[in-house]
Order: sequence, then C-alpha cells, then structure tokens
Amino acid sequence: MKLVRHYLEGISGVEIYPLISFVLFFTLFLIITWYVIRMDKDVVEEVSNYATDKADELPDSDPELIQ
Repeated sequence: MKLVRHYLEGISGVEIYPLISFVLFFTLFLIITWYVIRMDKDVVEEVSNYATDKADELPDSDPELIQ
C-alpha cells in the first residue's frame, strides 16, 4: 500500500477522483431506483416470468440419449 500511496501523493488533485466516483455511483443508483419504482407492474410481472417461461419451451429430453 505504501507504493500506491507514494505514487498517488505525487498526482496533484488526486483527492477529487474518489469524490467523483462516489457522485457518479450514487447518481446512477438513484436513477435506477427511480426507474424500477416507476416501472409498470405488468412489465415487472412479465419479466419475472422469463426464467420459467423459457423452461416450459424447452423440448423434452430423450431418455435414451442421456444413457
């Protein structure tokens, strides 16, 4: 960690990068949370059934091929 700290101390203005990263992450988190809350409930229901719907569409496996 000393090696990294040594190089980071040599960069002027480096203390702003973690703040920028946090602001970008928090902004994206708020936008996604707002989008999910405002989603139409029918769309949520449709998307929640994707995994089970696809399993129903798969053809039955032939037991002779498994052996």
